Amino acid sequence: MIHETIVSASRCPRCRRLVVPPAPSCPDHGLRMEPDSVPGVGEVVSFTTLHSPPEGFRSPLHIALIELEGGARLFCHGDETRGIKIGSRVAVEAVDAIFYFSSLSFADRARLFWRRAGARGEKVTAITKSVVKGIWKGRSRG
Repeated sequence: MIHETIVSASRCPRCRRLVVPPAPSCPDHGLRMEPDSVPGVGEVVSFTTLHSPPEGFRSPLHIALIELEGGARLFCHGDETRGIKIGSRVAVEAVDAIFYFSSLSFADRARLFWRRAGARGEKVTAITKSVVKGIWKGRSRG
């Protein structure tokens, strides 16, 4: 079962650029960033497995570039990349200043939507849409 995490971020007061992990100043304007946060759920932009990783890392090293809500992108470590593809939704969590990703199964996505949907009527609608989307994706693969 997943638990939705919140990831610390910073935002530029001028251009509204979101940066994760938080930065003291905007990379584009040099202005002092404002504290912010985003849900720890994102989409895989790219991923790879390194079988000869840099010194200090164990093989295999699974890494992915994840785009969070608001457009912030960050590199994350993972347990595996099997089943991951470009566009996959994943959970992101920071542990000791290192970001990790984990796959969100169909059931995990449904639970996440349920928590985010709000009032009971909205929850039922969100779950129904999630179930239909999952069934549709399953049929289009076959």
